[in-house]
Amino acid sequence: MNLLHKTSAIPFYKIHSGFVAFKNRIREVLGATSEINLDDVMNDDDLYSFYRNGESADFVAAAIGGSVD
Repeated sequence: MNLLHKTSAIPFYKIHSGFVAFKNRIREVLGATSEINLDDVMNDDDLYSFYRNGESADFVAAAIGGSVD
């Protein structure tokens, strides 16, 4: 009996790297449009819910307080 389940790191990597790219894009937009620090106003759990819902990084940045042109 094999107690370890076969899991793949690829799906986790894709989710993780996509989320990191999403978070970095929000930081870029906020840095360009305002002085808001993302880590001060949102935690990863809240950001991850936006990411899972398919919201754009520009939309999230605008919702946080940055204006998007």
